[in-house]
Amino acid sequence: MKIKYSHTQQTIEAYNKNAQNFAEVFGSYQVYIKKISDFQNKFIEDGANILDLGCGPGNNIATILENKPNCCFTGIDLSKQFIKAAKTKFPQFVFIQKNILEISSSTKYDIILASFCIVHLANEETEKLFKKISALLKENGAVYISYMSGSRQGFESTSFSREQIFFNYYDDQFICKILNKNLLKVVEISKEEYMEQNGSSTIDTFIYAIKQQI
Repeated sequence: MKIKYSHTQQTIEAYNKNAQNFAEVFGSYQVYIKKISDFQNKFIEDGANILDLGCGPGNNIATILENKPNCCFTGIDLSKQFIKAAKTKFPQFVFIQKNILEISSSTKYDIILASFCIVHLANEETEKLFKKISALLKENGAVYISYMSGSRQGFESTSFSREQIFFNYYDDQFICKILNKNLLKVVEISKEEYMEQNGSSTIDTFIYAIKQQI
C-alpha cells in the first residue's frame, strides 16, 4: 500500500509497532470515554450510520454500542494492526485499511467521528479532510472532533510509543474557521488537561459540530 506523506508513513509504522501499548493506555481512559458518551447522548440515535475516521482498535465504537447497540459502523484507519484488532472485536462492521485523506463514498452518514486523527495531519491535510467530512455527512448530521491545542507540529515520542510520531497542535480559531467554511457549525467546544508521564501537560480540545443545510 502506497503512503503519500512521509510523516504519515513514520507515524503509522510507530502505531503498528505499539498498537497494544496504545490499547492499554487509552482503552479505558475515562476522560475520552466520558466525552464520546456525552456526544452520543446529545447527537447519536440508536441505529445511526456512523463513519469512524482513524478508528484505531475501536475504542469509541465499544463505548457507543454500550448504550446504542443498533448503530452501524464503518471504520477507517491506515494502521493494519488497528484494523486487525477492530475486525476481531467487531466482525459485524466494515473496517478498511486506508488513508483517511483518500476516503470516498456515495454513502451519507448520520454521524462522523474524527477522534484525535487530525493531530497526525498537516494543516493543509486537515483542510482537505474537513471538506470530505462535510461531503460525507448528512444535513443536520453531527461530527465529533478532538485534537490537542497549541501552535507547534513535529515528531515526538509518547506515553505509548518510544518511536517518534508526527503531532500537530492546532489553534482553535484555525479549526473553527475551516469547519465554518465547510458548513459545519460548532455547537459545543470543551477542553480537558491531559497529564503526560513526564509531568508535563497538554490541552485536549473537543468539538461537536452540525452540518448546516445549504
